[in-house]
Amino acid sequence: MNTFIKHLLLVTLMASPYAQATNTTTEKGKNLMTQEQSIKSNAAVKALEKEKKALLETVNQGVLDGYNKVVHATQLLAEQGKEKEAIKALQAATGKFDVALAANPKLKLVPIDGDVSISALITTPHLIKMETKLVIDLLKEHKVQAARSLLAPMKDEMVISRAYLPMGTYPDAIKLATKYLINGKKDNALTTLATTLSTIVVETEVVPLALVRTESLLKTAAELDKTKQKEQARELLNAAQEQLEVATLLGYAEKDSKAYDSLKADIKALKKEIDGKNAVEKIYAKVKASVKRLIGR
Repeated sequence: MNTFIKHLLLVTLMASPYAQATNTTTEKGKNLMTQEQSIKSNAAVKALEKEKKALLETVNQGVLDGYNKVVHATQLLAEQGKEKEAIKALQAATGKFDVALAANPKLKLVPIDGDVSISALITTPHLIKMETKLVIDLLKEHKVQAARSLLAPMKDEMVISRAYLPMGTYPDAIKLATKYLINGKKDNALTTLATTLSTIVVETEVVPLALVRTESLLKTAAELDKTKQKEQARELLNAAQEQLEVATLLGYAEKDSKAYDSLKADIKALKKEIDGKNAVEKIYAKVKASVKRLIGR
C-alpha cells in the first residue's frame, strides 16, 4: 500500500501588525503549555497517528493486486497501444476479484490505500482572534488573495484519507472493458476503464489536534492530582481550556453544541475538585467521552 506520511509544522506568527504586536508586548499571545506539556501532548498526537496508520495497513491484498493490474492495463492501452497485454492484465485482475468474492461474496467497499497527513498549528486564542480580524478587514477591502494566504495556515488537524474499491460494480465493469477489447472496441474499453477508475470511493476523517491535546492535558492533570500536585494540575487544566478554545476558534468545535458545553463544564468541575474531594478520576472519564463526541462532530 502506498501510504505517504507528511508532517507539516505551521506557525501563526505571520507578518501582520497584529501578530508582531502580540508576539512582543502581550501576555495574551503567550501559549499556556510548557515545553514539557507540549512534548506530552505531541506524544499523544504521535500515538494517534500510529493507531490510524495501523488501521490503514488493513487491506484486502487480492483486491489491491487486482486494482493495480487494472491501472497497469489502462496504461498499456492508453499510452502504449498494447491491446493483447492489456487484455491479459485485465483478465488477471478479474481472476483476483473473483477469488476475493468467492472467499467473501458480501464484499462491498474494500480498502486499497490510505494516507495520514498532519498540519500542526502553534498558536493561542488571542493570536487566532487577531489574525481573524485582519482577514475580515482584508475581505472588506476585497483583498481576497491576501486574506486567503492568511487563512490557509490556520488549520490544526490530522487528516486520514482512505480509498475503497466498490466490489459491487467494479469487477463487472472490468469484465465489460475486457469484452470490448477482445471485440476490437478499444475506445469503448478505454471509456469504460476511465469511468471505472473514477468510481474509487475516498473517505476522509479530520481529527482536530487541539482536542487531542485537550484530552492529553486533562488526563495528565487527573494523574497529577492523585499525588496532590495541585498547582501543576491547575496549570494543565488551564492549558487544556486554552486548547479547547483554540479548537473552537478554528471552527473544529461549536460553542453552542452540547458536547462543547459539557466539556467546558467538566473542566470547570475538575478545577473545583482539585481543592475539594479530589474525585477527578470519575470526572475525567466523563471529560474523555465529551472530547470523543467533539472529535466525532
